[in-house]
Amino acid sequence: MKIIDLSQIVSETSLVYPGGPEVELTQVESMERGARHNGEVIKADVHALTHIDAPGHQIRGGKMVQDYPLEKFAQQAFLIKLDGKKEIKKEDLEPYQDKIKKAGALLIRTGFDKIIERYEKDADFRQKTKISVNDLPQFSQDCAEWLSSFDNLELVGVDSLTVGNKIIHNAFLQKDILLVEGLFLEKAPENFVLYCFP
Repeated sequence: MKIIDLSQIVSETSLVYPGGPEVELTQVESMERGARHNGEVIKADVHALTHIDAPGHQIRGGKMVQDYPLEKFAQQAFLIKLDGKKEIKKEDLEPYQDKIKKAGALLIRTGFDKIIERYEKDADFRQKTKISVNDLPQFSQDCAEWLSSFDNLELVGVDSLTVGNKIIHNAFLQKDILLVEGLFLEKAPENFVLYCFP
């Protein structure tokens, strides 16, 4: 069985949601300085890096990630590649309707994961690049509402840092469809089993 890691690397150079706090890594123990082991502290917003949004993220009193059985986080996934798309529209996904109906997780790759990867690795690119919320690929409202009508969907994932604004989030979360944001999907096949345990 081949396993592909779809998550971002934890790094102080990681691209975070515009306006969010940067990721911090602090070495608190070092064998080189006489400690018995090495130890680091990670300080990051829970919505930085690859992460899952549960209803409680946007809906008062909504379920949190820990309120779900682990089975929710292991789903047959279907990946749609929409390279270069800034807005994911209903008409982009309608041709895949029959395949979406057979999946527990729908994943969309826009190619934004390459920007995240370059930002992390390329200091010059980081220096010159300012990412705003408007630069992030997002679902249109009608697309989010259409997808939320699929009873089979448990998860929707994107390579963007967000699926969209509060209305877009709520279209999914009110239907108990969890959101996985910040995925690296370049190496993912079209059909596979997604494991995204919190």
